Amino acid sequence: MKSRLSALALSLALVAGCTTPPPPPPSGPERLSQQVARNTLERAQKSFDEGDYAATISTLRGGASLFDAAEPVTRTSAMKLEAFSYCVLNQLPECRAQFRKLLDTYPSFNLDVAERTHPVWGPAFETAKRMKR
Repeated sequence: MKSRLSALALSLALVAGCTTPPPPPPSGPERLSQQVARNTLERAQKSFDEGDYAATISTLRGGASLFDAAEPVTRTSAMKLEAFSYCVLNQLPECRAQFRKLLDTYPSFNLDVAERTHPVWGPAFETAKRMKR
């Protein structure tokens, strides 16, 4: 009985040693730049939620190069938020231009249903999509 338990314990130890470890987290500078991009986006979102659309644009434009290397979800969120801000400020050419940049970067990007039906940025996005064709 003891030998079976010992054999089982040894087998489990060997199997545990064969598992692939999870990939390492991004290196220090890369992880830091991702965190800075997310923090910048959070600040911009806070300004947007407070109705300060000019500050939203300023925050996002100030971090433009920062978002170039950001994770796709962070980058698309930043680009979309900037477009929304232009739309709300009735700067429709800038809004459409930002949507075009977003579609140039991510051709399959689409707004969700609630965003597509928004009376200002929904039509601006559709115009930008048609201009891409």
